[in-house]
Amino acid sequence: MRLLAARPRGESELSARLRERGFAKPAIGAALAKLREAGWLDDLAAARSAVRSRGERYGRERLERELKSRGLAKDVITAAYEAEGGAEREEEALRRAFRKLWVARANLAPPLRRRRVFDALTRRGFSPEKISDIIRRGYEVDGRS
Repeated sequence: MRLLAARPRGESELSARLRERGFAKPAIGAALAKLREAGWLDDLAAARSAVRSRGERYGRERLERELKSRGLAKDVITAAYEAEGGAEREEEALRRAFRKLWVARANLAPPLRRRRVFDALTRRGFSPEKISDIIRRGYEVDGRS
């Protein structure tokens, strides 16, 4: 219960945590069944919670990697992403991150500035096409060619 109190977790993630703590497979199976019956264990709810909290800063690719590493299925991740307004949320997160990075690197030479901002946004899981588009628009707004 303490593991679930910290944040919602998917079934496979909780199972792995319990194995790490030395619990036997039969005990883990019984505990997971009870939690499922009580409504405390829901992969979709765990994925939606992660998308809500992490989607403010990161793009779809990074969110998908993180959720896959937690043992969530691709269809659950997709459903959670769409349920939480994924595309709109990602677009807003990209704009915020871009503005912050673009301003912070204003002292760099233009090619280096573009590359550093692009690399930083890529690491945050935003698509290269969207990054290129926003850099091009930001660069034009900045008053340079």
